[in-house]
Amino acid sequence: MAAIIILCAVGAIIVINAALCLYFLYKDGNRAAPQHIDHANSFIQARGTALYDGEGNIIQLKGVNLGNWFIQEPWMSVADVGRFDTGVYTQRRGREAMKANPALTDGQADELEQIYIQSYIDERDFKTIADLGMNVVRIPFSYMNLEKDGRLGDGAFDALDRAVELCRKNGLYAILDLHGGHGSQNMDHHSGDDAHFDLYFNENNRRATVELWKQIARHYRGNRTVAGYDLLNEPRREPHRYGGRINFDYYDALYRAVRAEDPDHLIFIECFSFPVNGARIKKYGWKNICMEYHIYNLTPFSQKTCLNVYRMMHNFMAYKTPVFIGEWNAYGREKDWLTYFRYFDKMGWSFCSWTYKTNAYKYRRDKQFKNLYVRTHKGSENLNWGIFELDMPTVDISSATYEEISKAYRAAKTDNAERSGACKFWRDYLNGQHGD
Repeated sequence: MAAIIILCAVGAIIVINAALCLYFLYKDGNRAAPQHIDHANSFIQARGTALYDGEGNIIQLKGVNLGNWFIQEPWMSVADVGRFDTGVYTQRRGREAMKANPALTDGQADELEQIYIQSYIDERDFKTIADLGMNVVRIPFSYMNLEKDGRLGDGAFDALDRAVELCRKNGLYAILDLHGGHGSQNMDHHSGDDAHFDLYFNENNRRATVELWKQIARHYRGNRTVAGYDLLNEPRREPHRYGGRINFDYYDALYRAVRAEDPDHLIFIECFSFPVNGARIKKYGWKNICMEYHIYNLTPFSQKTCLNVYRMMHNFMAYKTPVFIGEWNAYGREKDWLTYFRYFDKMGWSFCSWTYKTNAYKYRRDKQFKNLYVRTHKGSENLNWGIFELDMPTVDISSATYEEISKAYRAAKTDNAERSGACKFWRDYLNGQHGD
């Protein structure tokens, strides 16, 4: 008799859990979101589970990241650091390698960095993005792009201002993404520093990152081309672990710093990596926010299954906010790209794929990076990490001359890149050629 009772109880639990999963899977308030709202304030804003443009019309942001631009990443970089330090390029290590290069002066090192930024993405790239039919770019940068010797100098915002202005000229929104805070929020190379995890527990770094966001918000207050502020990319509660409450508590400090300077812009809050790695956000009292997730499905499960898991978790956590998929990629299969596109449209989720342009040289040849960053399918070498892909040897900035580095950096323009399959998938989708 006891065994029967136990079996019945287990069965009831299974049924209840299945019912809850179905409820959270099909619970979707975004479908009922009004197409227009009153009291628009000229800025992108979150209202309920949807985003609205400056005129109060519902909007879905569809675009791409400008990765590897302000922050080069070692697996797709144009630069290399040879035998300097660990030999793995990061933004911090790259700067140190050039400073230690006996062939360069400090002034030349700074100049070369600007040559790269001006060459890798230029005005024609923004026009290309707009011509594809996208309406937004996410711009990753770090504190190192704005500060020198711990402070904002003259012209600190020049490069970022240029990017925002090119967005305006081409009818695009810009999402400003702090990819690397002081001390690093994740100890990942894409933060610009893979040698430290020293943001949350270092009061000086905490304060410096809060102050940086105050300066950013003050500078871009009133700028309607800026869709919003992505406060901190992929925060971790400790190295190689997903995020948690400590990250959300620090987001609260950043949120309040921004709101003290700018009451209008949308703020993106990242759950890394899954919605359940977040915290109950009601206690913070945040307004005009959008929850952000990054989806790289490297599991045996289908793309749609992965997307459904994110949807269920988001609903389970009762995040009654719009959703922004700030980074994603479907790699080599056109049908997987189509699955993502259709799912995002069905849910009304905004999204930016990773990324606009890469240098594929390392991840096509280097075993270390190929194992980590190449997702190929049988018989396919169409990696599609970038919509455009360079395939140029890296330059060793720890030992090369000014002329050699300058030549390589100037060659990194999109004219020398090939269109990947991702370009076709995007173009067909945004021009309605995939059908329903």
